[in-house]
Formats: sequence, structure tokens, C-alpha cells
Amino acid sequence: MEAWWNGLTSLNKGFAVAALFFSVLFLWQIIGMFLGIDGHGHGDTGDADLAHHGGGDDAAHHGGGEIAFALVTIRSTVAFATLFTWAGTLYLMQGTTFGLALVYSFLWGLAAMVLVSYAVYKLVQLQEIGTADLWSALGEEGTVYINIPESGTGQVRVKVSGIMSYVKACSKEGKPVPAGTVIKVTGIIDGNTVEVSDIAAL
Repeated sequence: MEAWWNGLTSLNKGFAVAALFFSVLFLWQIIGMFLGIDGHGHGDTGDADLAHHGGGDDAAHHGGGEIAFALVTIRSTVAFATLFTWAGTLYLMQGTTFGLALVYSFLWGLAAMVLVSYAVYKLVQLQEIGTADLWSALGEEGTVYINIPESGTGQVRVKVSGIMSYVKACSKEGKPVPAGTVIKVTGIIDGNTVEVSDIAAL
């Protein structure tokens, strides 16, 4: 291993160190996503990871809570960096010129970005909840995922039947509740919408 390392150029060593760093970061993000921790304190995926149709309050007014595919996210950027640096390391080790190595590495990184973004998009779609077990969310604490506008509908991330799910929600007090706010489900409006209250206000 030492002989292999010493045989690398300074540029190749830089790529290899970066590849190891981003690999650990990417692995942690994947583990966090499936464990529901995500590094946001309350299991919230965060607005940085998915775009919403129209954005913010406008999305809540037009259908409330549709998830839109987003290419550039935190996870996809880390995936790009991971594959980009690993590809760069391997191509440089094979004697590929620096210019071609950059081009090939960029293409590999771009492929990783698209695949990860699509995988997260489909995962969130699968987690969206319908009418089945919504009553099990009553009394559960969660996090606002899409802003809940005044007297309007947004979306929260909360456990339904023990599974972290995305549910349409409105504020019990009729006040706006911004994304990231910790809430508690206080009622069921209909088959796919819950009533929530800001934990801080209870």
C-alpha cells in the first residue's frame, strides 16, 4: 500500500484523498436517509433535497404537497463529487491525460448525480401517504416539509403507522407555519390531510 501510494503523483494523491472523503460523506448520507436522521435533527429531509411545484406557499395553494424532481440537491452533489474524484483517480492511474480524465470524470459524476436525484425522488413518492392509516398519525410529532400558508395547505413529514411519511397538512390556528417547524398532529381533516399545531405554541 505504501509503495502504491508513493508511486502516485501529487495530483493523483489529491484525487484519491478527495475520493475517500466524499465516499465516507456519501455513505453517511445514505445511511442517514434510510434511518430517517438525515442530519437535520428531527429526521427532516430538508427543502434543499427536493424541489416543489411552484415553490413554497404557491405549491401549497396548487395541489398542496406535490413533489417535483430536482437534479441539483445536497445528496446528488455529494454523489457527483464521489464518482468524479474516484473516476479521476483511476483514469490518472491508468495514464490518461489530465484533460481527458477531467472530461470522463465529469461524465461519471453527472451520471451519479442524475441517478441519485431520481432515486431520492422515487423514494419520496413511495413515502407519500394516502388515506389508509392516517389516524395513526394523531398525536405524532413531525416537521413541516412544505410551508403551510395562512388558512392554506402545506405538507409535513410525520410517522404514519410507524413509517415516516409525507402528508398534506393545515394549521389548526390558521396561521402560517414555515418549513422546518416542529409540529404535532392534532386532528384529521379528511382522508389525506391532517391538522397540526406548532409545538412551540402548545
